[in-house]
Amino acid sequence: MDHTKILEVAVVGGGPAGMSAALVFGRAMISTVIINEEQARNMVTQGSHGFLTRDGVHPSELLQIAKDQLAQYTQVNYVKGRVSEVKQEEKIFIIKTSQGDIFKAKHIVFATGYQENIQQVNLPGIELVYGKTVYPCPFCDGWERRNQPLALFGEEAFVFEFAKTVSHWTNDLIVFTNGKKVLSEEQKQALKQNKVGLVEDSIEKLISTNGQLQGVQLTHGQTISRQGGFLLSTGEKQACEIPAQLGVETNDDGTYKSNEWGKSEIEGIYIIGDAKNGFGGIAASVAEGAKVASMMIHEIIHQKWVTV
Repeated sequence: MDHTKILEVAVVGGGPAGMSAALVFGRAMISTVIINEEQARNMVTQGSHGFLTRDGVHPSELLQIAKDQLAQYTQVNYVKGRVSEVKQEEKIFIIKTSQGDIFKAKHIVFATGYQENIQQVNLPGIELVYGKTVYPCPFCDGWERRNQPLALFGEEAFVFEFAKTVSHWTNDLIVFTNGKKVLSEEQKQALKQNKVGLVEDSIEKLISTNGQLQGVQLTHGQTISRQGGFLLSTGEKQACEIPAQLGVETNDDGTYKSNEWGKSEIEGIYIIGDAKNGFGGIAASVAEGAKVASMMIHEIIHQKWVTV
């Protein structure tokens, strides 16, 4: 590929949103490069769920299918690499990768997602079970843990609302706040009335074997048997800080600001997927990637149209 050529679009990130956008660009013959580090947050899981026709497929297989199908569109170049720098010069974005490649594009789409920092979560042993029997999302993995004795780990007041949701998948749920007194007496009573347990003692460690959660050991020595669970916070943050460096603002929750069509306040910069929405799931990310790409194509065509 001629890296000196000015492309219409550069897509940074090759998760569901980015690959979906690239597919739509390819089918519209829009010159595009998609640069993907292939370090998606969901690679730790044993399967991705909730995406019609691919329910239960491992994320790596889903990526390979997307790459194979994208390959027929000759105006889309898939590049495995990490974008290290983006500069804007006279309305052209200059994209540099850590591998030494340089690309130029009129528009740039950041589909860089969120990055989890499990090591920062105050739960010794969580890294051994995360993505295997403890997860962040019951819509993604609740079916596999249905009707099992589950734990819900959370040290913030919102754990009460999350408990309402998770309790739908099991009648044996215990909320662990790890030494934090974050719930009101009214909320505690509501949990009790709905047969949801509450343990406010500090946690010594999670006990597991080969990724299978077996119990929660408290600092005073008691171990409470559990077979799986969910985590309120995974220490998540933006996986890519380049949009912020370019001047894109963030919302209070850390997501990048852009409108419903992915447009940021900076001309030519678009944000889609988890970088825009936080966690949205595969199906929603695929849909957004296609929607934003379609809108961008309409604008590109309109700009090329000669008026008299």
